[in-house]
Amino acid sequence: PAARPLIYLEGDEVSFGRLPTSTVVLDSTKVPQMISRTHGFLRRRRRDGEPQAWILTDNGSLNGILVNDAPVGPEGHSLHSGDVITFGRKIPVPEFEYVFEAPHVEASPAEVAAAVAAKEAAAAGAAAAEEHFREQMRRIEELQKELEAEREAKKAETAATQKRQSKSALNVSELHSELACSICQDWLVHAATVECSHTFCWACIDKWLLHKKFECPVCRAPVTREPVRTRAVEAIVRKTVDKLQTEQKEEYEERVKAAEAAHQRSQRLHTELEKSVTEAERKGKAFFTIDQDWKRKERDTFQRGVKDYTGDTRETYCRLTKLTVQWIHSAQEDKLQIALHNLQLQAFLSSPVEQIRQRLLMFLRYG
Repeated sequence: PAARPLIYLEGDEVSFGRLPTSTVVLDSTKVPQMISRTHGFLRRRRRDGEPQAWILTDNGSLNGILVNDAPVGPEGHSLHSGDVITFGRKIPVPEFEYVFEAPHVEASPAEVAAAVAAKEAAAAGAAAAEEHFREQMRRIEELQKELEAEREAKKAETAATQKRQSKSALNVSELHSELACSICQDWLVHAATVECSHTFCWACIDKWLLHKKFECPVCRAPVTREPVRTRAVEAIVRKTVDKLQTEQKEEYEERVKAAEAAHQRSQRLHTELEKSVTEAERKGKAFFTIDQDWKRKERDTFQRGVKDYTGDTRETYCRLTKLTVQWIHSAQEDKLQIALHNLQLQAFLSSPVEQIRQRLLMFLRYG
């Protein structure tokens, strides 16, 4: 939805965010998910003997709220007419930037009486009313100039503060787009890079490739070999996440623990299967081999046995049929053709030999 040009403060509390239940729904079309579900609140404060105040608070959003280019802290910010409010990241062409103007307070009985008297006086003398109007216009112009001068002073003060800050400070919101997985749209966990240099969570790209989508989810470049873990990127992600709020750090840690637990289960399964295959080879148990024509029963038996395995475990199971990395690289074209028939990959029969080898290598890992 497009940003609303005017927002009327009709209640004592106004909420801003992506959720449809927010009082004011903000959903960026330029930077998706820049605005949090419930990004912040604007609340009216009433105290006896004091003028009412409007307090702007950040609801722990990822990209924050700026008032006159300064971040709103956890204690909130009391707004004044002329304050420039920016929701989300500061971008060259602001998408959610508003100027605050304090709502009019309901007039007291004395003020109402004074207004009536002023109208009667205006009716009595048109000339006096016209002079009064001109005086008001002059006053508005003076207030506008004062307001502009105050705004410029605040901007200059904010710029000076930012300049004093360390230039090496890490801008987490800007890094998130570079360190997020394009599949799950969250911080990278166990970063894995494919041939075109795009990086994803290991579990995300592994699941993608298991669906036989041997292409990059981002640029659609072919993926002809298993992704590579990128430890340097993981270290950068870890340092960046450490600067987040406690709740966000805990959420990331839970994702890391879940990924490590899944990896350990896979390792245990691989170890058990490795022992079984090694024992079978030691005892010389017979098993049909990949370079011989399989009957339908043999093809079905192999597919049932291999379908639940991926990665190293799948490669170990395939070893029972002599289908190994070494065999794929050394086999003649006629043997490779037989392997394609056995593995029900007939679509690649007319492909160049090197392309056949690449497809069989991917079969070893993903099917």
